[in-house]
Amino acid sequence: MEVRLIEAASEIGAGKRGASMGMAALRVAAWKLGSELFGHAEESILRDENDVLYEDDTSPNAHHIDGLIRFESDLAYEVYKYLRNSVFPIVVGGDHSIAVGSVSGTKMAFPNERLGVVWIDAHADLHSPWTTPSGNVHGMPLSLLMQIEKKGRNRPRVYTTDTWDRLRKIGLSEPKLLPSDLVFIALRDYEPEEEAIIKEHNIKVITVEELRKQGAAAVVKETLGYLSACERLHISFDVDSLDPSISVGTGTPVPGGINLEDARALLSGFCSDPKTATLDVVEINPALDTNNAMAEATLSILEPLFPILRGR
Repeated sequence: MEVRLIEAASEIGAGKRGASMGMAALRVAAWKLGSELFGHAEESILRDENDVLYEDDTSPNAHHIDGLIRFESDLAYEVYKYLRNSVFPIVVGGDHSIAVGSVSGTKMAFPNERLGVVWIDAHADLHSPWTTPSGNVHGMPLSLLMQIEKKGRNRPRVYTTDTWDRLRKIGLSEPKLLPSDLVFIALRDYEPEEEAIIKEHNIKVITVEELRKQGAAAVVKETLGYLSACERLHISFDVDSLDPSISVGTGTPVPGGINLEDARALLSGFCSDPKTATLDVVEINPALDTNNAMAEATLSILEPLFPILRGR
């Protein structure tokens, strides 16, 4: 199978600057370590809309959401285009709001098939403009993709809710996945509003403790079994799922994360499954890092995936 790297250098959804340099940091790591990662796959570089970060923010409950419409639409189409040509897209962010585009594009490519999503992340990303404590859209993609929005403390502006509705309808107007078709791995930091959604919809969560106890191979098997009714899978890997002892090069590090060996085993296991259609890698932030450690760690997770995917 052919692999395509898509650079989705949007950091509009993040609270700290620097995630747009994620792919550049990976490239620097590859040069330093003699990796041929970028020789293994063709690349697409999407135009970003990060210029909106210089403008006045008219949407305090979803900062700069106007900049996301065109970017997420472009990304969705790019993912869709390669999937329709039997190419496997690896989308390198950027912040985790890019998943709005990549998941929507995967669903566009397979509109009549059930899509399962594996969210490997310290955070639940289930907020909405109505509940967000920060206004950062990288904490909102899953509620948008599932179209589950709890009303909460905030009263978003009409402009915000209208733009949110346009984002929800990228590709297809219906929800891109069901709560029963979502699995969290390494989740350990979330707010009460997010916990309420997880409990109400009985969303599956596999903690770091369970991962350590069972081993990564068993977690992959359990997850694939749980999502067996899904015909396609999207894997979304946020580097803050890793323990901060590996690197601090991400916007919202949380102690008690997974180690590199388990991360490699998880992604290798999921990418070995023929149902897996797309992979996101997000929130590498060299501006917050020391000696590009996060990109080097992520490179070691990505490298084994190329022979696996090409052999499928």
